[in-house]
Amino acid sequence: MPFERPSINTIKDRIEKGIEARLFGKVALLRNAILRVLARVFAGAIHGNYGYLEWIARQIFVTKAEGANLDNPHGLMWNVQRRPGSFASGTVQFTGNNGIVIPADTRVQNEDGVEYGTTAAATITGGVASIAIQAVESGVAGNYVRPNPPDPIYLQMVSPISGVDGEILITGDITGGEDIEDDETYRARILQRIQTIPTGGSAADYVRWATEFPGVARAWCYPLNDGPGTVVTAITASGTDPVPSSQLLSDVEAYIGDRKPVTATHRVASIEDFSHNSGKTILAMGLRITPISADLQAVIQRSIATLFLPHRPGSAIPISQIRGAIASSGVVDYVIDWFTLDGSWYAVGDITLTGFQYPWLGTIAFSELV
Repeated sequence: MPFERPSINTIKDRIEKGIEARLFGKVALLRNAILRVLARVFAGAIHGNYGYLEWIARQIFVTKAEGANLDNPHGLMWNVQRRPGSFASGTVQFTGNNGIVIPADTRVQNEDGVEYGTTAAATITGGVASIAIQAVESGVAGNYVRPNPPDPIYLQMVSPISGVDGEILITGDITGGEDIEDDETYRARILQRIQTIPTGGSAADYVRWATEFPGVARAWCYPLNDGPGTVVTAITASGTDPVPSSQLLSDVEAYIGDRKPVTATHRVASIEDFSHNSGKTILAMGLRITPISADLQAVIQRSIATLFLPHRPGSAIPISQIRGAIASSGVVDYVIDWFTLDGSWYAVGDITLTGFQYPWLGTIAFSELV
């Protein structure tokens, strides 16, 4: 039979009965007897030990292990390393007197206290100096995407430099920061390695190689997509925007190139939108529901977005799956009035995707079903 952790009251009762049986010949202890108080104290300590043993037992299995115990022994045993965090980077513009040198690793910070350092020295010429910066600490906290239209956004110098303005203009988006891989994503990669034995270049190998690289959220393999002897791996980027940058595509291709069979012709592809441009296929829809509430609308949006997230690019999405995601959210009744794909009207029914088109949930126009 399975082991069950006894409750603290069960442990206390066992201790009290043991004291009564061994010291007083089965005579019950008084309500406030010192031995009864000690039984409660001992029960609390023992219950804590049971909890620790229960936690240790969970760490034995890859499906339950947490934190460092997932890294070692499970990740180490299967040669799957947790992806480290990456550092956000971008470009800023210093202004000041001509001839002043901005040293490398000059620190600037945003209003939240996130610090960046210049990656090289530069000299102010014509009143300005454009310099690349990188976040001091890894993580998504260092990312900053300018609003549209792009209002001027400034960083502040941590230590002022004479002759240089204290406000530093951000001239482009600061991107690339990623947190260290979380337990559940890391666990999924370990399980994928355990469940799919490496075979020197199977479809599962290409997916594993791609998702090992920092910044890749998901990957799909398309054997023979470009002809005999070819392999295409389509990827999505981690973060709020699944479209991978050109730099990420080239980095992942180089990473896989060092691991793939030498005879395979391989390329890494970005997801595509409905017009076959680099991007995501945005599905918007009109939906009447009853009852209607902000909470229910949020649940429906999460359900459909979750449905799309692992979807293989280029494959069809049955309307039954979308209806199932809506129905499971708790609505009493609903009607789908319309679809648009990338702004073009689309018949309410199965959604046919081609190439590397990847579905992404856009706006849902909610109204009450009466």
